[in-house]
Amino acid sequence: MQGKKAIVLVTLIGAAVALGACRREVPVEPMKLGADVPAVEKVAR
Repeated sequence: MQGKKAIVLVTLIGAAVALGACRREVPVEPMKLGADVPAVEKVAR
């Protein structure tokens, strides 16, 4: 019986840690590399 209690306790602690790690973060917007910058027509040399 003692072994079952230990397994249940470890499982509950693991579930609590997993749920704590899944907290909501601020949504990240994907970077659009150079989307807001106008295209360069001539290459500077």
